[in-house]
Amino acid sequence: MASNFRIPSKNNVIAQGLPTTGAGSAAGDPVRNGGLNGANLWGTGKGQGIPEGSTYGMIALDGVIVTPVVVTTTALKENDPVYITSAGVLNNTSTSNTLFGYADEPAAVGTQTIGVRISNAVGA
Repeated sequence: MASNFRIPSKNNVIAQGLPTTGAGSAAGDPVRNGGLNGANLWGTGKGQGIPEGSTYGMIALDGVIVTPVVVTTTALKENDPVYITSAGVLNNTSTSNTLFGYADEPAAVGTQTIGVRISNAVGA
């Protein structure tokens, strides 16, 4: 079970097509699946009734995860948007990326481990 939540999730779903290796496959990793943002709760293919090695997993759709974010060119302020790349990396660059959530604290340029509020707001 993911242990990097600052504020635990209240809404979780079973998802298919999660990565089995690399970014998004481990417990606590940020993921984007079927248009939803979340954090992998158990790691892909692990958990109650889910066979090892499958692409199924449970993802948290809300809460605050403490995770690495690549902060480029400009420092982050609290509530600044955080984006996810197609490779599952969080950063503060909107170009070619998808909104994932919002910074829960400020962060300087570089790869910083910070709290990120997961967002699945419609039209965000």
